[in-house]
Amino acid sequence: MADVQRMATLYHLYGSYSQVARELHISRNTVKKYLRQLSEVRDGIRTEILPESRTIHQPRRIVTDDIIDQIHTLLESNEDRPRKQRMNGRQIHHHIVQSGHQISYTTTKRIIQDWKHDQKSREVFILQSPEPGYRAEFDWGEVTLNIQGVWTRVYLAVMVLTDSLYRFARIYRKESQQEVIDCHIQFFNEICGLPEIVFYDNLLAVFDYHRKIFQNSFIRFAVHYGFSYDVCNIRSPHEKGTDEESVGYIRSQAFSERNSFESFTEAQDWLIESLHHINQKQVYRRELPPKEGLVREQEKMKPLPTLEYSNYFTRSAKISKYSLVVFEGNYYSVPDTFRPRSITLKIFVDRIDLTDGIAIIASHQRLYGKGNYSLDITHYLKTFEKKPGALRHSKVLGQLHEKVQNLYKDYYLDSPLEFIEILKLIQTTSAEGLIYAIDHLAENGIVPGYDTLRLFLFQNLNPMIEPLEIVDPVIVAEPDLTIYDHIMRCEA
Repeated sequence: MADVQRMATLYHLYGSYSQVARELHISRNTVKKYLRQLSEVRDGIRTEILPESRTIHQPRRIVTDDIIDQIHTLLESNEDRPRKQRMNGRQIHHHIVQSGHQISYTTTKRIIQDWKHDQKSREVFILQSPEPGYRAEFDWGEVTLNIQGVWTRVYLAVMVLTDSLYRFARIYRKESQQEVIDCHIQFFNEICGLPEIVFYDNLLAVFDYHRKIFQNSFIRFAVHYGFSYDVCNIRSPHEKGTDEESVGYIRSQAFSERNSFESFTEAQDWLIESLHHINQKQVYRRELPPKEGLVREQEKMKPLPTLEYSNYFTRSAKISKYSLVVFEGNYYSVPDTFRPRSITLKIFVDRIDLTDGIAIIASHQRLYGKGNYSLDITHYLKTFEKKPGALRHSKVLGQLHEKVQNLYKDYYLDSPLEFIEILKLIQTTSAEGLIYAIDHLAENGIVPGYDTLRLFLFQNLNPMIEPLEIVDPVIVAEPDLTIYDHIMRCEA
């Protein structure tokens, strides 16, 4: 009604139906109709301008009942066909057009969607009652952490026991099958037992959804430990809802308050400490805190296997002229005393062992990312003896502890061979021991030379002090010599 009054005001102002229509962005005929009806109300010919209830009856021009019935018939016939041989929306639209009807594909899709909405059955969920020691669940999550000033995305592996709601988690640099297995091994060792079954979401490391089979390598791991496994249906994470909620809960509780760490190991330790507090709290709909509920579950669990599972894989790598091997874009040093041109890498989650097939030649902490180096200076000592001038600007020298580098720069720039002799002490002791010896000598004003360092490292600083009194725990009775005299007389 207010719009009609505005039309009348503008018409009184402009005196033109067209001008009022342009002002209100409506049709000129609409303006003319309502102003005529307003005039008729004022003259008493009409009782109202707009009826209180009005229904617009507009007949269908294209979508007739016959077209809708044909589409519904095709959709119903689809139900009896194999899933991969059912007619899709394009085919249904083509069939309707071929039968002589003019209808757009968009309209056909709308009719199909309406039919599916009406025919779709209501999904019902079944309440579950967890059984102690029977089921555990696994899932992945993501966390962004500030490690040494760099924001890094890491992966949160979470496992939870559905009865006690005991939660376990670890962070990893990757989310491959090796990390999945490592999380399982640590979880089983922590709870000191095995649940009957472990449930998984859409996890390619466990189940190939395209071929509908479990991964052979994961089956070998499950058989070794003796637990069963199962997966959710596609797009049905609610079938594993306990762990779905645990991922977000652990992430919030552990890393909302703190997300900056000096190292990856520090972040891992913080997560473990946070889980310790989480599992001691009372949880929803559980009689006991998870830590206490775990004790009840352990009574029903299977024992751990006696043999450990070897969670590694091997790769063959060629040794470069710099005595390096490459794995996943990162470089690891090989001892220059190793003669063959290739070597076998035994790859674990946290380290890489360099082997000649059986014996371990060297071991490195596993690197992630690209273009990183793990160099051990003891791997190059034989070469440095031949090329001492290469030590000064070598990349491996830059990876030594700052105190060892300073020792070289302060005293041995012009005598690298003497410094190489000092570096050989790392082979017989350790890098940490050498650093401790350098600090101790420096505090006492002694220049850390080879002889003084060797004396400090190998001397017995705590010699054993022999007691002054020797206590003999064996008590021997005083001999009776009369018996000896009697025997001697008898023999005489």
